[in-house]
Amino acid sequence: MEEPAFRVLLTGAGDRRQDVVQALRAVTGLSAWRSAQLMATVPVPVVEGTWFEAAVQAATRLRAAGAGADVVCGWCARTLPPSGHPPAPGPCASRSWSASDCRASGT
Repeated sequence: MEEPAFRVLLTGAGDRRQDVVQALRAVTGLSAWRSAQLMATVPVPVVEGTWFEAAVQAATRLRAAGAGADVVCGWCARTLPPSGHPPAPGPCASRSWSASDCRASGT
């Protein structure tokens, strides 16, 4: 059974722009200049097509630097709240996973 691909969406740059640039560089591997450009175009995906744990780790790192970051399920397009609690139950667009088994629901 295939696991859904998750993405990390940068939703805000925050007040600590230097810290956010460094976190973006660590998460994406981009240059400081390109990371600063990304901050100017929020909301923007910064990590796409990754597994759940990597997406949560990237979003946590960005939030710790002061940025706004969301983890979005690639199948059901639901956003996981920053608290780590699952979103409200809803349909998962996967043919393989039920809503109760979806990583976006069952975290």
